[in-house]
Amino acid sequence: MPDPITDQDREQVRRLHAAGQSRNAIARAIGRSSSTVSKIARDEGLRFEGGARVAPATAARQLDLAEQRRQLVGRLYVRASANLDRVEAPTYTRAELLPNGRTVRVISDEPPAQDERHHSQAISSYLTSAARLAEIDAGTGTGEVRSMLTDLARGLRAAFADADQAETDHVADTGG
Repeated sequence: MPDPITDQDREQVRRLHAAGQSRNAIARAIGRSSSTVSKIARDEGLRFEGGARVAPATAARQLDLAEQRRQLVGRLYVRASANLDRVEAPTYTRAELLPNGRTVRVISDEPPAQDERHHSQAISSYLTSAARLAEIDAGTGTGEVRSMLTDLARGLRAAFADADQAETDHVADTGG
């Protein structure tokens, strides 16, 4: 468990922040993690403006990634459609390996059950992946998961803190 934040930690963060030090520089100077410095800064109402310098680059990168996701969604739909077209075509062509090592093209009215199952699995995989990528840009799903994980982490921390306090109280009550 990390060391508790002291008044000295808070004073050093305030002083170094006023001197224009970055979050990471302060963390190195006081021997604490950057997340601890962030917590102290938040509690003290201090802000690190370094993010403003990188915000345009971050926004541009997010737009690039969003465009890549949109293109990938389109490609996944094309693949799903191609697989479905192949299964639903009037004739189905497949390659079969002969015992002598040669291959021969086999044309039938319908795909064998195993081939149809493989195409169905591929179609499902493509559509599921496309839907997940679309959720990212729609803002659904991922934020809820992050929020749920954050709530779970807070609950676990609280439960462990309660358990630690109960153990401390028990030891104090029993004199051991």
